[in-house]
Amino acid sequence: MGASDRKEGPMKTYIAALMLAFVAGRAQALDLNVADFGAAGDGKTDCTAAFQKALDEAHQAGGGRVHMPSGMFLITGHLRLPPNVALVGEWEAPPCATRIPPSERIPAPPVNAKAAIIAGSVLLAVEGAGDTKGEPFIRMERNATLKGLVVYYPNQVAQPEPIPYPWTVAGIGDNISIVDCLFVNPYMAVDFGTNPCGRHLIRNLYAHAIYRGLFVDKCYDVGRIENVHFWPFWSHLQPEGLEALGKWMMKNSTAFILSRSDWQYISNSFCIAYHTGFHFKSSAPDGPGNYLLSQSGADGCDIAVNVEETQGHSGVSFSNSQIFGRIIVGEKNHGPVRFSSCGIFGASEVHEPPSPEVIRIEGNGRVSFNDCHFYAIHGKTATPVFIRQVAGRLSVTDSVYIVNKFLDPVPLVIEEGAITTIYCRNEHYTAKRPDNRKGETERVIVKDNVYADTK
Repeated sequence: MGASDRKEGPMKTYIAALMLAFVAGRAQALDLNVADFGAAGDGKTDCTAAFQKALDEAHQAGGGRVHMPSGMFLITGHLRLPPNVALVGEWEAPPCATRIPPSERIPAPPVNAKAAIIAGSVLLAVEGAGDTKGEPFIRMERNATLKGLVVYYPNQVAQPEPIPYPWTVAGIGDNISIVDCLFVNPYMAVDFGTNPCGRHLIRNLYAHAIYRGLFVDKCYDVGRIENVHFWPFWSHLQPEGLEALGKWMMKNSTAFILSRSDWQYISNSFCIAYHTGFHFKSSAPDGPGNYLLSQSGADGCDIAVNVEETQGHSGVSFSNSQIFGRIIVGEKNHGPVRFSSCGIFGASEVHEPPSPEVIRIEGNGRVSFNDCHFYAIHGKTATPVFIRQVAGRLSVTDSVYIVNKFLDPVPLVIEEGAITTIYCRNEHYTAKRPDNRKGETERVIVKDNVYADTK
């Protein structure tokens, strides 16, 4: 080693130490806490300004994480989650709402005398009552993340007419994430469709969404929805009045509204007791989308799957999923709709009068069921037909019809407007055959099926 090298050695060490100190200081500055900005989780102090100041400071520093400790934080306005900022609570997985008895340490929040005290990091949302078109409670921008917290509307009522509110979360920009959150009783939960929200990620979201659950549209790059669970989580806090609210929801609510998306992966997601579970529809001017769903389902819905329209070249695909409710493929649809290895459980008992069929197929797209099992689970509905093909193309193969002791519907009715029908290699626990009203034609193939009276 030369003399110059020996002289430069200490200087290099000193510069490296300065750089490490700078990086460490900057990292510390990007990990903020709302409590340091005056937020108090007592359920009565308005924390809107404190939260927004912390979020804005993280954004101005180039991005970072804003921590929200345990407590009930009242937000009388709304929040903007700027680009490259994460608002992070204490939860590492989505919780159920848990009551905490009031004590000297944890006084009851005065926002609503009936409001429960909830464990963990909780935001109390009160703005926008009566106005669905108002500013969302939280607006998320590019690269923003919401993680590990609970949102609760203390002034919402469990009555036949719930109070409308704006969206709880609305996105504008790509790479937005919602992870490990519980929205206890939102009127409308997540809007990732009014504005473009490509490459969004929703993972581990629980919600009792009263009117609308999740809206996806204008997603021009692959979005991911994982472990979303729409279920009556509010019942843990507000058991009274939920029966009347449930009747209102069965007439008015939709869990998943799915419009234009250029590939959308949905896995391990679920909804129960909605008028419509999954609604696939077109979006002006971009048209419909295409969706791949696996290990997902709708339970106890009037219409479990409503395919109003889907992309002609890709369509919608369900695999290893459970469908409990009616399936409707509408007259506008021209894309493929596929069900593979799915359980189809028929209409729920809420539809009055009983529907004339469990599955209704119109349009000119191709609808296929492969390796599925069909079971009309509710005899009270007296549904006379399982599948009615009014129009379009239909394929049912390698599937099984399980008979119900209360109800034995005709497995398939092929109406005159059907374009093509392939019905092969299916097993029936009943002697009833498909009813071909289109007549003998090479465009209808019904063969190699096994029935209860097959010799």
